[in-house]
Amino acid sequence: MKRAVALGLAVAGLSTVGTAGAADIRLGLNSSVGLGCQIVGGRVGFQEGRFGIYGQGAYCTSNVEGQSGTGAFGGLITGDLFTFGNVTTYALVGAEVQGSNTALQGGLGLRYGIALLPVEAYVEVGAQRISTALQPIIGPRLAVGVNYRLNVATLQGQIPAPLVFEDGTTNQYAGSAPEECKLTPEQDIASARSAARAAANEGLGAAASAYGAAYSSVSYKVEITSVRINGNSGSASGTVTISATQNSSGQRVSGTYGGTIKLVRSGCGWQATGFTRNDG
Repeated sequence: MKRAVALGLAVAGLSTVGTAGAADIRLGLNSSVGLGCQIVGGRVGFQEGRFGIYGQGAYCTSNVEGQSGTGAFGGLITGDLFTFGNVTTYALVGAEVQGSNTALQGGLGLRYGIALLPVEAYVEVGAQRISTALQPIIGPRLAVGVNYRLNVATLQGQIPAPLVFEDGTTNQYAGSAPEECKLTPEQDIASARSAARAAANEGLGAAASAYGAAYSSVSYKVEITSVRINGNSGSASGTVTISATQNSSGQRVSGTYGGTIKLVRSGCGWQATGFTRNDG
C-alpha cells in the first residue's frame, strides 16, 4: 500500500503529452475582456513546429438590457516567437463573426506548460477591429484560457539497428539528425537521453511541489537504460525510484517502477511528448 502511494506521486508528475515542437492538437477553453464579447468559448487547433491554425466559437453577451446574447465564430493563425524554459511567446492574427458584425484581431500571446503534462495555460493581448453598419470600433482585447494538448507525431518506417556503448546500455538508431546539426549517432542518442532525463526531472519536481500537503522530503532518481531513435521520433526507457515522507503518518514510503518517455525531434535536439508506465 505504501509503495502504491509513492508510485501514485511519481505518476502524477509523469502524465501524458508534452510541449509543442512536433505536431500537436490543442483543445481549449477561453474567455476575453475588452472588445472581446466572449463570456466563455472553445478552441480547437493544430500546430506543426512553430505555426498553428485554430478555430474557435464562443457565447457573447449583448450587454444591453432585455437583449439576448449571440454566438461568435472564427479562427486564428499563430506563430511561435521565443521559448524561455516553460514559457513560449507567439504572435497571432485572426478573424471572427460576432452576430451580424465581423471582427479582425491581432496581438501577442504567452503559453506556459510543463514537459509531459498535457495541460497548459495561455494569455493573449492585442487589439480588435469590429466592423459595424455605422463605423468600425477599434480597441484592446485580452483573452485567457487553458489548452489540453494531444501529440500526433508518428514513427517512421525503418527498423532501428542496435548500438552498444561502453557503459553496457543498448540503444537502437535508424536515420540521422538534420545535416546542418553535424551530429554523430552517439551524439544524437546522448541528446535524446538528456531531453528525456530533463523532462522526467521536471515532471517529478512539479508533482513533488503539487503534493506538498501530503508528502514531504521527496527524493527521486531517474535512470535511462536505453534509447530508441527512428527518424524524427524516439523513446527513452528506464526506471524511476522515488521516496517521500507521508505527512499524515510520518512514515517513509518508496517505490521503483519502469517506463518509457516518448520523444520527437526539435531542430537539432529532442522534446518529450508523453510517458508510458511499465510495471512488467
